[in-house]
Amino acid sequence: MTHSTPRLTHVWVEAPFYSDALSLLPAGVTVLHAGDAGVVQEALPAQAILASSIVRYDAALFAALPNLRMVTRTGIGVDNVDLDAATAAGIVVCNTPDGPTESTAEHTVAMLLNLAKRIKQGNDNLAAGKFGPRKPPLLGVEVRGRTLGLVGLGRIGRRVAAICGKGLEMRVIGADPFVSAEQAAAWGVELLPLDDVIAQADFLSLHAPVTPETLHLMNRTRIAAMKPGSFLLNLARGTLVDEAALLEAVDSGHLGGAGVDVFAVEPPDVANRLRNHPLIVATPHSASVTVEGRIRIETMAVERVVAYFAGKQPPDIVNPAVLSAGTLRRG
Repeated sequence: MTHSTPRLTHVWVEAPFYSDALSLLPAGVTVLHAGDAGVVQEALPAQAILASSIVRYDAALFAALPNLRMVTRTGIGVDNVDLDAATAAGIVVCNTPDGPTESTAEHTVAMLLNLAKRIKQGNDNLAAGKFGPRKPPLLGVEVRGRTLGLVGLGRIGRRVAAICGKGLEMRVIGADPFVSAEQAAAWGVELLPLDDVIAQADFLSLHAPVTPETLHLMNRTRIAAMKPGSFLLNLARGTLVDEAALLEAVDSGHLGGAGVDVFAVEPPDVANRLRNHPLIVATPHSASVTVEGRIRIETMAVERVVAYFAGKQPPDIVNPAVLSAGTLRRG
């Protein structure tokens, strides 16, 4: 499908790029960077935005940026973009879902092993001038033969399943309403109802998007249904988990610990105990922040902008209704 677009002259970049992917833009395009002036003032000339995860892209912002034709997320999540408002304004929204897969999956497995082997506790113990003891909280577990539960079997969930099932010889179970039992089996995953996955998992890892149905998916009731001593990992979106309920479960000893890379509010307040809890491994939404991951994500994001302003249909349009005749914002 082809379409007419204005000539690309300005691109606004929400977060600094690690790679040189911006060099892929056509000659003469002015790159605008986020500063202290605010999105509306800085991005006013821009026809395209390379978006991160902090700015809220909504109807008011789209109305204030009349030149804007496209928003491309450097990553998977588009929960900070009002897709209905973008469609109504005729703005194409893309993401880069293949970019962070490997980095985030590896980060998930690293967190799982950190929790299982009590690496954080051992590190803190040594830093405090201690050595030993050979008992809890330094007594870890082996993961071979234990059950990994996956909530969401998209790209990242499937890759985690492959690493943990084939490599670590874990039993892998999963829940995903959009996946058949046959598909799951081909990926080495036993598909079960969500409540069964929660109840059986020794390590429960979340890889689902935030929707009205998944907001606080892991609430007090579901966390209480987890196995005593099990671990919860969230590397998807912070609002999938009731943070207060998670802290209560770890404090009480019901959970053996948790691994979190995402928070309900980012950055989390300095008083948020998820940041420094002795039984919780926390990282600053950095699962995809690897050399290879950043290069892939940033390159894919720029390629989508280049394709669109060359009159082509870019991959991974997340509001495809905008392509309907007469919907696209024009010059």
